[in-house]
Amino acid sequence: MWVLLALGSAVCFGFVSVVDKRLLYHHLPGVSVLYLWIALVLTVYAAAVLAATGIPEGVATPPLAVALASGLATGVGLALMFLGLKLEEASRAIAITQIYPVFVAVLAVLFLGETLAPLQWAAIGLVVLGAMLISLRGDVPGGALRPTRGTPVLVGGGFGLGLGFFAAKFALEGLPVATVFALQQLGVSLVFALFARPRVWRQLFHTLKQRNSLLLLLVGEGFLPIVAIVLGLWAISLGPVSLVTAFLATRPLFLFLLATLLSSSRWQLMEESLSRKSLALKFVSIVMIVAGVGALGMA
Repeated sequence: MWVLLALGSAVCFGFVSVVDKRLLYHHLPGVSVLYLWIALVLTVYAAAVLAATGIPEGVATPPLAVALASGLATGVGLALMFLGLKLEEASRAIAITQIYPVFVAVLAVLFLGETLAPLQWAAIGLVVLGAMLISLRGDVPGGALRPTRGTPVLVGGGFGLGLGFFAAKFALEGLPVATVFALQQLGVSLVFALFARPRVWRQLFHTLKQRNSLLLLLVGEGFLPIVAIVLGLWAISLGPVSLVTAFLATRPLFLFLLATLLSSSRWQLMEESLSRKSLALKFVSIVMIVAGVGALGMA
Protein backbone atom coordinates (compact mmCIF):
# COMPACT_ATOMS: atom_id res chain seq x y z
CA MET A 1 0.00 0.00 0.00
CA TRP A 2 2.73 2.50 0.95
CA VAL A 3 4.52 1.85 -2.35
CA LEU A 4 1.45 2.92 -4.34
CA LEU A 5 0.94 5.94 -2.11
CA ALA A 6 4.57 7.02 -2.52
CA LEU A 7 4.47 6.61 -6.30
CA GLY A 8 1.20 8.56 -6.45
CA SER A 9 2.86 11.36 -4.48
CA ALA A 10 5.84 11.35 -6.86
CA VAL A 11 3.57 11.64 -9.91
CA CYS A 12 1.66 14.57 -8.38
CA PHE A 13 4.87 16.33 -7.45
CA GLY A 14 6.15 15.82 -11.00
CA PHE A 15 3.20 17.83 -12.31
CA VAL A 16 3.69 20.43 -9.55
CA SER A 17 7.31 20.94 -10.58
CA VAL A 18 6.33 21.61 -14.18
CA VAL A 19 3.73 24.19 -13.09
CA ASP A 20 6.23 25.83 -10.71
CA LYS A 21 8.78 26.20 -13.48
CA ARG A 22 6.16 27.73 -15.77
CA LEU A 23 5.08 30.13 -13.02
CA LEU A 24 8.61 31.23 -12.19
CA TYR A 25 9.59 31.86 -15.80
CA HIS A 26 6.43 33.38 -17.27
CA HIS A 27 3.93 34.49 -14.62
CA LEU A 28 5.66 35.61 -11.43
CA PRO A 29 7.99 38.60 -11.01
CA GLY A 30 10.12 36.71 -8.51
CA VAL A 31 10.39 33.57 -6.42
CA SER A 32 9.33 35.47 -3.27
CA VAL A 33 5.82 35.82 -4.72
CA LEU A 34 5.59 32.04 -4.97
CA TYR A 35 6.84 31.70 -1.39
CA LEU A 36 4.12 34.07 -0.15
CA TRP A 37 1.37 32.28 -2.06
CA ILE A 38 2.45 28.91 -0.69
CA ALA A 39 2.57 30.32 2.86
CA LEU A 40 -1.00 31.60 2.52
CA VAL A 41 -2.34 28.37 1.01
CA LEU A 42 -0.67 26.10 3.54
CA THR A 43 -1.80 28.25 6.45
CA VAL A 44 -5.41 27.96 5.29
CA TYR A 45 -5.17 24.17 4.93
CA ALA A 46 -3.39 23.74 8.28
CA ALA A 47 -5.91 25.94 10.11
CA ALA A 48 -8.82 24.06 8.55
CA VAL A 49 -7.41 20.67 9.55
CA LEU A 50 -6.65 21.78 13.11
CA ALA A 51 -10.12 23.32 13.42
CA ALA A 52 -11.71 20.07 12.25
CA THR A 53 -9.59 17.57 14.19
CA GLY A 54 -7.92 19.52 17.00
CA ILE A 55 -4.81 18.37 18.85
CA PRO A 56 -5.16 14.79 20.16
CA GLU A 57 -5.57 14.68 23.94
CA GLY A 58 -2.79 13.30 26.06
CA VAL A 59 -0.08 13.84 23.45
CA ALA A 60 3.29 14.91 24.82
CA THR A 61 4.96 18.08 23.57
CA PRO A 62 7.99 16.49 21.84
CA PRO A 63 6.07 14.87 18.94
CA LEU A 64 4.23 18.15 18.32
CA ALA A 65 7.50 20.09 18.29
CA VAL A 66 9.10 17.55 15.97
CA ALA A 67 6.16 17.81 13.54
CA LEU A 68 6.60 21.58 13.45
CA ALA A 69 10.36 21.18 13.05
CA SER A 70 9.69 18.85 10.13
CA GLY A 71 7.86 21.71 8.44
CA LEU A 72 10.66 24.17 9.15
CA ALA A 73 13.25 21.85 7.60
CA THR A 74 10.97 21.10 4.66
CA GLY A 75 10.34 24.82 4.17
CA VAL A 76 14.07 25.55 3.96
CA GLY A 77 14.50 22.66 1.55
CA LEU A 78 11.64 23.83 -0.66
CA ALA A 79 12.85 27.44 -0.63
CA LEU A 80 16.25 26.29 -1.88
CA MET A 81 14.60 24.02 -4.45
CA PHE A 82 12.49 26.87 -5.86
CA LEU A 83 15.58 29.06 -6.06
CA GLY A 84 17.28 26.23 -7.93
CA LEU A 85 14.34 26.02 -10.33
CA LYS A 86 15.00 29.66 -11.16
CA LEU A 87 18.63 28.83 -11.94
CA GLU A 88 18.29 25.47 -13.69
CA GLU A 89 16.13 23.47 -16.08
CA ALA A 90 13.26 21.82 -14.21
CA SER A 91 14.24 18.19 -14.81
CA ARG A 92 17.85 18.85 -13.81
CA ALA A 93 16.98 20.93 -10.74
CA ILE A 94 14.44 18.49 -9.32
CA ALA A 95 16.70 15.52 -9.96
CA ILE A 96 19.53 17.03 -7.92
CA THR A 97 17.26 17.60 -4.92
CA GLN A 98 16.26 13.94 -5.06
CA ILE A 99 19.47 12.94 -3.29
CA TYR A 100 17.49 13.32 -0.06
CA PRO A 101 16.97 9.52 0.29
CA VAL A 102 20.70 9.37 1.05
CA PHE A 103 20.32 11.70 4.02
CA VAL A 104 17.12 9.98 5.16
CA ALA A 105 18.71 6.52 4.98
CA VAL A 106 21.69 7.57 7.09
CA LEU A 107 19.47 9.27 9.69
CA ALA A 108 17.07 6.31 9.79
CA VAL A 109 19.92 3.87 10.42
CA LEU A 110 21.46 6.04 13.12
CA PHE A 111 18.32 7.08 15.00
CA LEU A 112 15.35 4.88 14.01
CA GLY A 113 16.99 1.47 14.08
CA GLU A 114 16.38 0.77 10.40
CA THR A 115 18.93 -1.38 8.57
CA LEU A 116 20.27 -1.29 5.03
CA ALA A 117 21.62 -4.25 3.08
CA PRO A 118 24.92 -3.95 1.16
CA LEU A 119 22.96 -3.61 -2.09
CA GLN A 120 21.08 -0.66 -0.65
CA TRP A 121 24.30 1.07 0.38
CA ALA A 122 25.56 0.55 -3.17
CA ALA A 123 22.31 2.05 -4.42
CA ILE A 124 22.99 5.17 -2.34
CA GLY A 125 26.24 5.62 -4.25
CA LEU A 126 24.34 5.23 -7.53
CA VAL A 127 21.90 7.96 -6.51
CA VAL A 128 24.75 10.34 -5.67
CA LEU A 129 26.53 9.64 -8.96
CA GLY A 130 23.32 10.16 -10.90
CA ALA A 131 22.70 13.48 -9.16
CA MET A 132 26.27 14.60 -9.87
CA LEU A 133 26.00 13.63 -13.53
CA ILE A 134 22.71 15.39 -14.11
CA SER A 135 24.10 18.57 -12.56
CA LEU A 136 26.76 18.84 -15.26
CA ARG A 137 26.25 20.93 -18.35
CA GLY A 138 26.40 18.41 -21.15
CA ASP A 139 25.44 20.89 -23.88
CA VAL A 140 27.97 23.63 -23.08
CA PRO A 141 31.32 23.34 -24.91
CA GLY A 142 34.14 22.95 -22.40
CA GLY A 143 31.75 23.15 -19.45
CA ALA A 144 30.50 19.58 -19.17
CA LEU A 145 32.71 18.80 -16.19
CA ARG A 146 31.80 21.90 -14.18
CA PRO A 147 28.83 21.81 -11.81
CA THR A 148 26.28 24.52 -12.52
CA ARG A 149 25.79 27.49 -10.21
CA GLY A 150 22.55 25.99 -8.89
CA THR A 151 24.13 22.72 -7.74
CA PRO A 152 25.10 23.77 -4.16
CA VAL A 153 21.68 25.37 -3.64
CA LEU A 154 19.89 22.25 -4.83
CA VAL A 155 22.04 19.90 -2.73
CA GLY A 156 21.16 22.05 0.29
CA GLY A 157 17.52 21.76 -0.70
CA GLY A 158 17.83 17.99 -0.81
CA PHE A 159 19.31 17.94 2.68
CA GLY A 160 16.48 20.09 4.02
CA LEU A 161 13.86 17.84 2.45
CA GLY A 162 15.56 14.74 3.81
CA LEU A 163 15.64 16.16 7.32
CA GLY A 164 11.96 17.08 6.98
CA PHE A 165 10.98 13.55 5.95
CA PHE A 166 12.99 12.04 8.80
CA ALA A 167 11.39 14.33 11.38
CA ALA A 168 7.94 13.59 9.95
CA LYS A 169 8.47 9.85 10.45
CA PHE A 170 9.53 10.49 14.04
CA ALA A 171 6.42 12.61 14.67
CA LEU A 172 4.09 10.11 12.97
CA GLU A 173 4.99 7.46 15.53
CA GLY A 174 3.10 9.50 18.14
CA LEU A 175 0.61 11.54 16.11
CA PRO A 176 -2.03 10.89 13.43
CA VAL A 177 -1.36 11.90 9.82
CA ALA A 178 -3.81 14.83 9.98
CA THR A 179 -2.06 16.45 12.95
CA VAL A 180 1.42 16.01 11.47
CA PHE A 181 0.17 17.42 8.16
CA ALA A 182 -1.23 20.54 9.84
CA LEU A 183 1.81 21.25 12.02
CA GLN A 184 4.25 20.48 9.22
CA GLN A 185 2.51 22.90 6.85
CA LEU A 186 2.51 25.58 9.54
CA GLY A 187 6.28 25.12 9.79
CA VAL A 188 6.67 25.49 6.03
CA SER A 189 4.47 28.60 6.13
CA LEU A 190 6.65 30.18 8.82
CA VAL A 191 9.71 29.81 6.61
CA PHE A 192 8.03 31.22 3.51
CA ALA A 193 6.39 34.04 5.49
CA LEU A 194 9.87 35.49 6.04
CA PHE A 195 9.72 36.68 2.41
CA ALA A 196 6.37 38.48 2.84
CA ARG A 197 7.52 42.05 2.36
CA PRO A 198 5.05 44.78 1.32
CA ARG A 199 6.41 44.81 -2.22
CA VAL A 200 5.85 41.05 -2.51
CA TRP A 201 2.24 41.42 -1.34
CA ARG A 202 1.63 44.01 -4.07
CA GLN A 203 3.20 41.75 -6.68
CA LEU A 204 1.05 38.82 -5.58
CA PHE A 205 -2.18 40.86 -5.78
CA HIS A 206 -1.22 41.99 -9.27
CA THR A 207 -0.47 38.40 -10.32
CA LEU A 208 -3.82 37.13 -8.99
CA LYS A 209 -5.63 39.55 -11.31
CA GLN A 210 -4.29 37.63 -14.32
CA ARG A 211 -6.53 34.69 -15.13
CA ASN A 212 -3.87 32.27 -16.38
CA SER A 213 -1.58 32.99 -13.46
CA LEU A 214 -4.41 32.54 -10.98
CA LEU A 215 -5.37 29.20 -12.54
CA LEU A 216 -1.82 27.89 -12.38
CA LEU A 217 -1.45 29.02 -8.77
CA LEU A 218 -4.72 27.38 -7.73
CA VAL A 219 -3.98 24.06 -9.43
CA GLY A 220 -0.19 23.87 -9.26
CA GLU A 221 0.27 25.31 -5.76
CA GLY A 222 -3.20 25.11 -4.29
CA PHE A 223 -4.48 21.60 -4.96
CA LEU A 224 -1.93 19.17 -6.39
CA PRO A 225 0.75 19.76 -3.73
CA ILE A 226 -1.73 19.04 -0.95
CA VAL A 227 -2.66 15.73 -2.55
CA ALA A 228 1.03 14.88 -2.96
CA ILE A 229 1.89 15.85 0.62
CA VAL A 230 -0.96 13.83 2.13
CA LEU A 231 -0.08 10.77 0.03
CA GLY A 232 3.57 11.08 1.05
CA LEU A 233 2.83 11.41 4.77
CA TRP A 234 0.39 8.53 4.59
CA ALA A 235 3.04 6.36 2.95
CA ILE A 236 5.64 7.36 5.57
CA SER A 237 3.21 6.44 8.36
CA LEU A 238 2.80 2.93 6.89
CA GLY A 239 6.33 2.03 5.76
CA PRO A 240 10.00 2.48 6.72
CA VAL A 241 10.99 6.04 5.91
CA SER A 242 14.27 5.05 4.24
CA LEU A 243 12.33 2.99 1.70
CA VAL A 244 9.35 5.32 1.29
CA THR A 245 11.59 8.25 0.41
CA ALA A 246 13.34 6.04 -2.13
CA PHE A 247 10.08 5.66 -4.01
CA LEU A 248 9.23 9.34 -3.55
CA ALA A 249 12.48 10.15 -5.30
CA THR A 250 11.21 8.66 -8.58
CA ARG A 251 9.74 12.14 -9.13
CA PRO A 252 12.49 13.12 -11.67
CA LEU A 253 11.36 10.35 -14.01
CA PHE A 254 7.81 11.71 -14.29
CA LEU A 255 9.09 15.28 -14.48
CA PHE A 256 11.59 14.38 -17.21
CA LEU A 257 8.91 12.76 -19.36
CA LEU A 258 6.40 15.56 -18.89
CA ALA A 259 8.87 18.45 -19.27
CA THR A 260 10.39 16.93 -22.41
CA LEU A 261 6.94 16.48 -23.95
CA LEU A 262 5.93 20.07 -23.15
CA SER A 263 9.22 21.40 -24.57
CA SER A 264 8.60 19.82 -27.97
CA SER A 265 7.85 21.99 -31.00
CA ARG A 266 4.20 20.98 -30.80
CA TRP A 267 3.66 22.38 -27.28
CA GLN A 268 6.54 24.79 -26.56
CA LEU A 269 5.35 25.33 -22.99
CA MET A 270 8.72 24.56 -21.35
CA GLU A 271 12.30 25.55 -22.16
CA GLU A 272 14.04 22.23 -21.56
CA SER A 273 17.05 21.59 -23.76
CA LEU A 274 16.15 19.01 -26.42
CA SER A 275 19.59 18.54 -27.96
CA ARG A 276 20.57 14.92 -28.43
CA LYS A 277 23.52 15.18 -26.06
CA SER A 278 21.54 16.96 -23.34
CA LEU A 279 18.65 14.50 -23.53
CA ALA A 280 21.02 11.53 -23.41
CA LEU A 281 22.83 12.94 -20.39
CA LYS A 282 19.65 13.66 -18.45
CA PHE A 283 18.09 10.32 -19.38
CA VAL A 284 21.13 8.33 -18.22
CA SER A 285 21.32 10.39 -15.03
CA ILE A 286 17.66 9.91 -14.19
CA VAL A 287 17.89 6.19 -14.92
CA MET A 288 20.77 5.99 -12.45
CA ILE A 289 18.81 7.87 -9.80
CA VAL A 290 15.65 5.83 -10.32
CA ALA A 291 17.64 2.57 -10.39
CA GLY A 292 19.40 3.57 -7.20
CA VAL A 293 16.27 4.46 -5.27
CA GLY A 294 14.54 1.38 -6.70
CA ALA A 295 17.30 -0.81 -5.33
CA LEU A 296 16.99 0.98 -1.99
CA GLY A 297 13.36 0.01 -1.90
CA MET A 298 13.65 -3.53 -3.23
CA ALA A 299 16.75 -4.91 -1.52
